[in-house]
Amino acid sequence: MQKRGKPILITLASLIATSTLLYGCSNSQPAAGGGDKSGSSKEKVEITWLVRTDPNMIDWEKDMISGFQQANSNITIKLEQIPQAEIDQRLTTMISSGKVPDVWSANWANSGFATYNKMGALLDLTPYVKKDADKMATINKDIMNIYNINGKILGIPMLAIGSFMFYNKDLFDKAGVPYPPTSWDDKSWTYDKMLDTAKKLTHDVGNADKQVFGVLNSMSPNLQSWGFGGDFFKADAYKTAVMGDPTASSNPANKEAIQFNVDLIQKYKVAPNQTTLDAVSAIGDPFLTGKVAMVVNGGWGFWSYQSAKFKWGVAPIPYHDGRKVPLFVDPWNISAKSKHPAESWEFIKYLVDPKGGGKTFMEKTSATPADTSLADLWYKQIADKVGLKVEDVKGLNEGAIKNGREADNHLIDKFAVISTTIGQTITGVWNGQKSVDDGLQEIDKNLRSLNMK
Repeated sequence: MQKRGKPILITLASLIATSTLLYGCSNSQPAAGGGDKSGSSKEKVEITWLVRTDPNMIDWEKDMISGFQQANSNITIKLEQIPQAEIDQRLTTMISSGKVPDVWSANWANSGFATYNKMGALLDLTPYVKKDADKMATINKDIMNIYNINGKILGIPMLAIGSFMFYNKDLFDKAGVPYPPTSWDDKSWTYDKMLDTAKKLTHDVGNADKQVFGVLNSMSPNLQSWGFGGDFFKADAYKTAVMGDPTASSNPANKEAIQFNVDLIQKYKVAPNQTTLDAVSAIGDPFLTGKVAMVVNGGWGFWSYQSAKFKWGVAPIPYHDGRKVPLFVDPWNISAKSKHPAESWEFIKYLVDPKGGGKTFMEKTSATPADTSLADLWYKQIADKVGLKVEDVKGLNEGAIKNGREADNHLIDKFAVISTTIGQTITGVWNGQKSVDDGLQEIDKNLRSLNMK
């Protein structure tokens, strides 16, 4: 699952180089599906499964390939691993040449679903979903509808990750500060309350060995604005996938959000500036180093923070009128030019099966499942691993879904270019070289120059 919305200060290191693995088959059981859209066939076929390079996922991927091929002796799965930073370029080349992967996730690139849908790269799965409606029945309907565009189902959700505030319990205990609430309905947990808490947790700033910062917001500027009821784009942009005229400088909630986060860094010094964060990040994830008491991040923190050498907890993102938080929903897709769509569909069904691939994917990754039948198992799994109460994990996740909306880079075309354009200006705003007003006006101007109509 992608860690979307490029963090405002953290640059992720490149992943491992590309590798291609091929797993054979020898079982002679009946085939799962046909070799064309109209029917089934038992001819020998090979389908390509493209994934992001991730050492933590390779065992699950091998298990999926082995199990599926044992049940479908006529289908060979070719696994192709590509580092996330390379997927956009490689996929564009594949699509233009017609040598496309059969099964992949459009949100595992730095662009997203909207970009590849606009390219006509995604197969309409509606006939398959209707045929196997019982197999999709337990997937959250609202989550499923994200990829229903103009009556066409273009992806099958495998996970649905919310956004949260993660915090270091040891630092809270040491400072004698009460933990944040776990309920999204607790309106006392405001941004001002978060700031007050961050002040009490921040100390020894400037002393590299002892300094602790109260808070870090790792979300992109636009997603920070969502938390204050703002948005850099009009509502239609998320429906049409066309950016249109931006609203970065015209929406007052954007200024409130960005100014607040600038003040965390420049005025109150409870959040690290770029230079400090670069130094901290050089030795590891800022939260895991124990140098940051609270961090706003995607729900991948539930598993990426499990290696922490301190106790940690989870809270809602602070309350504000109009608050929305990003959801990161990843689908499995089939390429529109796949030569074997029926077999590819059979493989997707195998990957999302809540009694099979969907369940083991959740167990391996700790990712929040899109399938509601796995919810209780996930709540208990996370509660056991993190040391939280099951009811708190449930409430936190349900609140994130209730207050959430799908991430911007999934729904707006060519968002990698948009994100880069915003980043070229926002750095100067974070470090105090540009005022918030000037920065937002410059962002609007530069985005309009992209002419993404």
